Amino acid sequence: PILASPEDGGDVASAVGSLTKIYPNLEFAARELGVTESAVRKACEKRIPIEGNYLCALADYPLISRKPPKAETPSRKRTIPVSIFCSGGIHPGDSVDIARGQSRTGGLAIQVFTDSSHDRTEFLREFSVAAKSCFGIRVPIGKDEDDGSKLVAVFPLVNPSRNRCELFSCSGALRILEAFLKTKMKDKGTLYDVKVYTDANSYTWNLVKSKERLLELGSYFTSQDLDKMGTSRSVNIDILLPLARTFSCLNNGHVEPLGSPHRTLDNAKVEFVHSMDGVSPDRMGLGYVSGLKRQATFAAMWQFNRERNLVS
Repeated sequence: PILASPEDGGDVASAVGSLTKIYPNLEFAARELGVTESAVRKACEKRIPIEGNYLCALADYPLISRKPPKAETPSRKRTIPVSIFCSGGIHPGDSVDIARGQSRTGGLAIQVFTDSSHDRTEFLREFSVAAKSCFGIRVPIGKDEDDGSKLVAVFPLVNPSRNRCELFSCSGALRILEAFLKTKMKDKGTLYDVKVYTDANSYTWNLVKSKERLLELGSYFTSQDLDKMGTSRSVNIDILLPLARTFSCLNNGHVEPLGSPHRTLDNAKVEFVHSMDGVSPDRMGLGYVSGLKRQATFAAMWQFNRERNLVS
């Protein structure tokens, strides 16, 4: 990334203090500024201003830093394990008996688990508040299940399909986690070790299983930059790009531009795991995964009937 700053501090640390813009790469900066890539590179190396701003390349930080960064003694943090299971469903389902072009609705189900090494009741209450702030139309669940750990909601985007709903359930889990972790930013002594489990098919799983690829994708701020990564626009980029950007923020993967709704967080490490690797391969484990899928499908059915005034 290329940093733009009106002050010539001589290093990245100074540039960040008065940052005006971040360009994701050299080519993008040249295009935005209307100059050649060699001119941008020269401006970074020679500290020559372009349009009133000095440019600084993060990749050159070891070369242009005035002082070597001080070695920090790693602090011991309390680690809290968190598991989030997510699933997506549609109604009517994919079937040869369903007429092509028939309207569908989608739903998702998300449930969080944690251990007893901390105040679990308070954790679930705060997680529930974060979940409700992220989703408008939620499906009522029974009082026996309403301990704050579960959210069943309606797919809020256009063109619901199995692939889109399953991918969005992964994105929804990250959105809730981000909202929760923002409330914990002042707690510097705690690290949340989060595993997000998805029961999705190969389409979604292939998109989210690689942490490195998600971090790379999350470093792009606009969909126009995705072509450089070889990412096809046919992969539901309206869901995948926000998912990757949130994933990158949660893993402290990049610096967000000014005005971004996201904030880079340093109190968690997050990865995706397939649900089949997170439950025991017996009737109880498989029953839990299929039960969460049924709740996601029920949410889609509930919305389908609601749109037709069959439920209130």
